[in-house]
Amino acid sequence: MKSPNRYGVFLCQGGHGGQESLDFKRLRWTAEAQGVPVFEVTQACAQEGAAAVARLTGEGGFDSFILGACPLAGPGGPLAGELWRAGLKPEMVQHLDLCQKPLGQTGQCLVMDGGALALDQALVAQAARFQPESREMEVSRRVLVLGSGLLALKAARGLLLGGYKVLLITPGRRLAPPEPLLGLEAKLEATALARELEAAERLEVVSRGELLRLAGSSGGFTATVLDRQRRRWTRRAGAVLVTQGPPTRLNSGDTGLEAGPRVVSLSDLLIWLSSPEHFRKKVPRQGQPRVGLAVGLGQEASPMSLRAACLAARGLVSELGAEVTLFTSQAKMAAPDLEELTQEVRGLGVVFVKFDSHRPQASPRPDGVGVSYFEEILGRELSQDLDLVAVDEVPGPGQAWRGLARVLGLAASGDGSLQPDQVNALPTASARAGVFLLGPASGAWDLPAALDQVGQALAGVRALLGQGKARVEEGRVRVDRRRCAICLTCVRVCPRQAMGRQDRRPEANPLACTACGTCASECPMEAIQIAGQDDQRFAREIGAAVSKSPSGLLTAPEREMLVFACANSAGPALAAARLAGRPWPSGVRLVQVPCAGKVDPAYVLWAFQQGLDGVLVLGCYEDACHSLTGSTWAAYRAGHLRRLLTEAGCDPRRLISAGVAPGMHAQVMDMMEQARQRVEGLGANPLKTQARVREFLSRFTVRIDETYAIAG
Repeated sequence: MKSPNRYGVFLCQGGHGGQESLDFKRLRWTAEAQGVPVFEVTQACAQEGAAAVARLTGEGGFDSFILGACPLAGPGGPLAGELWRAGLKPEMVQHLDLCQKPLGQTGQCLVMDGGALALDQALVAQAARFQPESREMEVSRRVLVLGSGLLALKAARGLLLGGYKVLLITPGRRLAPPEPLLGLEAKLEATALARELEAAERLEVVSRGELLRLAGSSGGFTATVLDRQRRRWTRRAGAVLVTQGPPTRLNSGDTGLEAGPRVVSLSDLLIWLSSPEHFRKKVPRQGQPRVGLAVGLGQEASPMSLRAACLAARGLVSELGAEVTLFTSQAKMAAPDLEELTQEVRGLGVVFVKFDSHRPQASPRPDGVGVSYFEEILGRELSQDLDLVAVDEVPGPGQAWRGLARVLGLAASGDGSLQPDQVNALPTASARAGVFLLGPASGAWDLPAALDQVGQALAGVRALLGQGKARVEEGRVRVDRRRCAICLTCVRVCPRQAMGRQDRRPEANPLACTACGTCASECPMEAIQIAGQDDQRFAREIGAAVSKSPSGLLTAPEREMLVFACANSAGPALAAARLAGRPWPSGVRLVQVPCAGKVDPAYVLWAFQQGLDGVLVLGCYEDACHSLTGSTWAAYRAGHLRRLLTEAGCDPRRLISAGVAPGMHAQVMDMMEQARQRVEGLGANPLKTQARVREFLSRFTVRIDETYAIAG
């Protein structure tokens, strides 16, 4: 890792109207006090001003710089293009929102309250900034695919076309087993793919195989496989695609429809209907067969199940002349042409019985099934004698499926899905980097959505593995081997399982690590630091956020609140709010963190010790965390910190947490203002006076080297 050896500060004055204000001079003095080159420009939000910034940056040989301006000069302005044209990188600029939007085209930008403190904080962050060195990392070009059927075969074919080797482990003997719910076209396509892949050179198929162990991490997994001859062997793989879904069970709820000769699954019925003679053998009835179809009587049914039931009903009526009743309660219609299909089968004479608050009760017999139910429209009890009832299916994960989840390093939810219940995990991400989930493995049982996931997963594999060499950033996570106690807390808390072990010490895989900082904040020995986001940097930035007592006075004119803002949610929301012209609340200071999971309890305690009156942590919503679990860990720490504050005699209400989405620019400023008013009502921080006294006395105290000793 190398640090930028030179950076500068550009301060925008807006238009040419008006004389330089005292607040603007304070900005310049703040930067000059740090020995940093300072340049004053006009209208950095315009083409001419942005070009001047780019030219001066190149002439000064800066590795990075701070642009203090109004929101109009932010990332959406012309500066990025001018830097590109000058042969510079747009990411070298740190946009700092210091001024209000100007009035008119030539108005002067007015410096916001607390602008000098914000610039001081930015200078602290800039001094700690590190530019990571990149290197090439060898990765395996083999991809492990778990599953069979259409999704697995399409994924395998796409990988082979991309030049990757494929290890395909199927739970059964056939590459294209029956998948009746997907329809006839899917069956024909899967059969054709199976024939095509039989001759593929880079494809290794293990039928009836079992994955026993998956060691390593993204780019370098080691899979231990058990084949059908009960032999164990290992293969290296750069990524894993899971298309295999959990086993299923009848979605009958408490209706009494248990599997038997006269109660079958909807999948079995569709297989029977592929051969009418086979169906007649299963239902040997003279005359018109009477069939019931049950969809969504237990759990909510997917559109695919309702579509399959309607197709089965159409086949029963048109080919076998059956009398069909479709019982449904919770079924989704959100699929193309599904409404038209239901209307079509109604026109064929299929009777739909919809339940809201009641459920039918079934009595299976050797020769049929008796069904009684309360007809909610007629308001009376009805009963039917049916020859056969077919019930839709829902996931029924058992011990074997949960065992596979553990092997993959994942957790199975109640419905069998291996995907975290997180918006940012969609469409194919898992809690283990390099493991992609498709179709039933991710909870997507609808065919169009699952086919989209195949394309997303293939793109993810290409981005991850490239052509066998991946470019990664070196040393983003530092582990102090002398401090490390090998407690493996970092391995357990990492949301993407990026932390592994090398020579008995934790080591982060740069292919998997997102530098969220959760491991660093949870490490009990403080042995882990994120380059450029270390504890010393944040301690100095928090200290710079506290206003200094003017002229030796030990009083503060207003309450001060510190905001820790997640860079993935609160950061964009605040930037958009300022661009929309929302004023910054008085007395509020900002520290941006890579993730709410990086907010160490020590940061909060240090803020109170420095005399800040309140702390607000703005992170992602827990089910929409960019780092998957960062907001969850932040919530755990907030609860613990409130208990500590109570024990220390400090009101725990001074610590406030809130969830923010990137698009909540209309609400985020109101949230900060409400938090500020709440802190205002609590009065001054009891530690504020002590902090002011320490700060005042430090001006007149001679610092002595602690290594100096007087010989007695």
